[in-house]
Amino acid sequence: MKHLFALLLLLGITSAAFAQYEMVVFEYEKNYFNQGNPLPAESFIMFSGQAEAGTDLVTIDVFKGGSKHKKPLYTGTWKRSFSNTGEKFELPLNYKLRGDDQYDIVLKNYRKATQTEKENLKQIMNSTLDAYVDGIISVERRRLNVAKPAGAIVRDLNDLIKEGTIFYENKINFDFPGFSDIIKNKIEQLNKAKLKRGNIIFANGEKKHQRKESKRLYSEKLIGELKTALHTELEQYLNTDLMVLYDWKEVNDYPTEKTRNILSINAGYGGVYFDGDLNDLSYDSAPYVGLSFPLGRAALASPFWSNTSISLGAFINNFEDENGNEVTGPIFGRPYYLGLGYKVFQFIRINAGATFIEQKRDEFGFAIKDIKVRPFVGVSAEVNLWLGLGSKGK
Repeated sequence: MKHLFALLLLLGITSAAFAQYEMVVFEYEKNYFNQGNPLPAESFIMFSGQAEAGTDLVTIDVFKGGSKHKKPLYTGTWKRSFSNTGEKFELPLNYKLRGDDQYDIVLKNYRKATQTEKENLKQIMNSTLDAYVDGIISVERRRLNVAKPAGAIVRDLNDLIKEGTIFYENKINFDFPGFSDIIKNKIEQLNKAKLKRGNIIFANGEKKHQRKESKRLYSEKLIGELKTALHTELEQYLNTDLMVLYDWKEVNDYPTEKTRNILSINAGYGGVYFDGDLNDLSYDSAPYVGLSFPLGRAALASPFWSNTSISLGAFINNFEDENGNEVTGPIFGRPYYLGLGYKVFQFIRINAGATFIEQKRDEFGFAIKDIKVRPFVGVSAEVNLWLGLGSKGK
């Protein structure tokens, strides 16, 4: 019996673990998911699809529908293990999609870059870096003129690498870290360099054309050292396990399933403060009923926002003040309230806010109605109602 109970407990835990993800299959040729059905909303998703032999990396980018793909809401990554020879990928999407919405899904497939592709990439990037250096540095009569501050140049160089390797990823998650301070220091040295020093390093004589040649050689040496340093740091990155993008699939404005909205009904007991201080306090209490509108959905928002609500309702009975006079409410004849609520337990909510009351008084033989706003606090039980025809409510 003990073994049977342990087995049932283990199965329950396992089922709960797998129940966290909903399976979604990407159909490559038809370019849709789960036979064209909407994507699951407000739950984690396990994407699966075809990964042919040679595919080492699959990424899925999720964008807001119609966002022009500026920045993904979430990126999921699948990497082929060394022992995996299958033709299928499974990729968890640990991002919950909103119900009754649309998203753009981009799937990218990468394979290992060949040595020839890496060499070609290195040559292209080296040429790009050299062209930038030649365009930013000019040789003047006595010095080198660097058109930008060293920090701005390093940022530009980093951007060139980022743009030039946009179709490449790294299997070990080693992104290009940016050029080091060595590059920045070399650029600053160029700005301070005196070309007349070339007459010492390249002593070709005392004639004017010979001194000019020495300065030219010295400027080429300084610029060449910068280029060599750039090439060396770039090569350290390119020598890693690079993968190249070979296939790209894009599914735009794909819908998610509809979800139901929550309306909470409260029934509780609350007290209202009328007037006075601690020694002469005027207050009363009564049962109330009302509605709560959560500020966030439990599946998407943080616990604080999903448990917090805007609450409104009315007290069932009228109040009495310290003199025994009836205290009602404007318009409806019952006091009503508006405030915030916070769910402290599954069915218990604390409410606090403002109560709208009406008190009558006689003045010169006329009945005067005073409408006041007074603070209240209460505790209520709560029942949730699902609104709408959606398939799910969280």
